[in-house]
Amino acid sequence: MTNTIFKNATLINGTGNKPIERGILVVEDQHIVFAGNSELWKEAEGKSYVEIDLAGKFILPGLIDCHVHIACECFPDSVLNGPLGWTTLIMLRHAQNTLAAGITTIRDVGGRHHLEFSLRKAVEAGLFAAPRMSLAGKLLSITSTGSEWYEGMYREADGVDEVRKAAREQLKAGADLIKVLATGAVLAPGEKPGAAQFEIEEIRAAVVEAAKVGKIVAAHAHGIDGIRNAVEAGAKTIEHGTYLNQDPRVMERMAKEGIFLVPTLKAGFDVIYGDKPDIPDWIMEKSKETQEDAMLSLRRAHEMGVPIAMGTDAATPYNFHGENAMELEYMSQAGMSAMDCIVASTKNAARALGWENKVGTLEAGKLADLIVVNQNPLENLKSLADRKNIEHVMQGGKFVARQFANDGGIPEELMAKAWVCCS
Repeated sequence: MTNTIFKNATLINGTGNKPIERGILVVEDQHIVFAGNSELWKEAEGKSYVEIDLAGKFILPGLIDCHVHIACECFPDSVLNGPLGWTTLIMLRHAQNTLAAGITTIRDVGGRHHLEFSLRKAVEAGLFAAPRMSLAGKLLSITSTGSEWYEGMYREADGVDEVRKAAREQLKAGADLIKVLATGAVLAPGEKPGAAQFEIEEIRAAVVEAAKVGKIVAAHAHGIDGIRNAVEAGAKTIEHGTYLNQDPRVMERMAKEGIFLVPTLKAGFDVIYGDKPDIPDWIMEKSKETQEDAMLSLRRAHEMGVPIAMGTDAATPYNFHGENAMELEYMSQAGMSAMDCIVASTKNAARALGWENKVGTLEAGKLADLIVVNQNPLENLKSLADRKNIEHVMQGGKFVARQFANDGGIPEELMAKAWVCCS
């Protein structure tokens, strides 16, 4: 077992509490045993530690992205197809880019033919470094054009019995949650984001099946009718929530029952703004129609106390894995404070996954998933999306990514065997 002490850094622990200047963080094996003021730490007798001086730097929990599609390639038309072997390699590349960018945990809410389960198995076997993965398997949908556009991502299911069977299939494959499409999608041709799809009883069937094994349902929901259906049926997270602002009563219920909003603002920004060639007109039009409401919904939901968890929808068009942290900047533009954006990406995101007992904050007993950065993110959230700003990424007490090929004096025993370089 290797023990590590990080000294003299500013700790932003993910709880929303005031940062601790010149703090100390102690890692023993995979876990944090202390994070706080240095004068409160007392070394245990008989233990030795590797000391790392981080004066002038900042330590945060590893960031968590609650909404990604690791099999997609960020194509302008968002289509998913092609050889499965290529998709597998792309998934590995996406995972490593994401980890190197300081995202130590992801929730994939629609993969491809369950390839993501094999990727997770390889990571858990120590073959590669990658984020921790919460996986939904195939997303559940009514009969839809999306199943043709995203080959291998959809599991079409019409009626309560078929939804029940489809949910059981994902759970059997190893899913950590069930993803349902409660409304149409921006990125599926011929669909209207505002239109409800699954009925309440169909969504409830998925909720019941997930609950049997202690798991939850995430509901893709743009339109207010679909959001209402998902909330009534018992979904735990509302993905996108574009038109949530149209019904304050739903927001009140979400706040009261702890139902999370995962806003995915970055997907719209990456389509609408900048030089983005070859995006189909139908994607551009729907993105422009929905983005203002998406921003408004996040602002109003946050004001009403709805818990917010960060999600990016990587890899929609030009929404690249590894640029995930820009979502924090967009959340701040919608009206959230910098600290609230960080909490949404750490503590709240862990709660949305049901993993709050092991990740999400720098507290004793949690796994040592953390990032070391050079700039104060409370003064510049964009800095979290700058690879050059990220000094180190630690996961489970091991360094899994670092800025430079030179180890900077880090002992070999602290390096994960499958680390990736993020220069």
